[in-house]
Amino acid sequence: MKLNKGLFISFEGPEASGKSSQILLLSKYLKKSKIPYIISREPGGTDFAEKLRKLILDNKSTINNLEELLLLMAARSNHINEVIIPNLKKGKIVITDRYADSSFVYQGYVNKFGIKRAQKLHKELLNNFFPDYTFIFKINPKEIIKRLKKRKVKNKYDKSNLLFHQKIIQGYKKIANPKRYITVDASLSKDIIHKNIIKKLKL
Repeated sequence: MKLNKGLFISFEGPEASGKSSQILLLSKYLKKSKIPYIISREPGGTDFAEKLRKLILDNKSTINNLEELLLLMAARSNHINEVIIPNLKKGKIVITDRYADSSFVYQGYVNKFGIKRAQKLHKELLNNFFPDYTFIFKINPKEIIKRLKKRKVKNKYDKSNLLFHQKIIQGYKKIANPKRYITVDASLSKDIIHKNIIKKLKL
């Protein structure tokens, strides 16, 4: 398959929902199929954004929710301008582990900044730039806790309790709509999830 124009895809969901594993499988498929692509993440994706990532996810961070959201917006702006748009113009598939929807859910819904307020900021500051497809991974919160216990290195969200993860799941339910969101049953096997993703993308 040759792309005449780029394709922007984001993977969203709670902690430990299997996003990273599916991104890896998708990248292997694209490489084997000789389809040009690039893998990125948020917060991060550029040198500047990765520096902000350390501040945002620091376990000892004292920044408030508004400051965190503004840092995320700054990181995202840099990510869009330096990585996403240039690679889309080259006709590549751009895959990012998290994007604006994470901000709507984590800072907007769970930390009570307001989903609509966060979406308004995205519209005003980032020109409402969204992916073509967004895969939202659905998982039981108890399974999240079980998986997180196996992680050796944890950020501040990984250390959160069951109630926090339940709220994250609720937040994704609130923002999801049929236009660009595709729900993924994270309880299925990795291979089945991967095949379903390829089928949805029509690759």
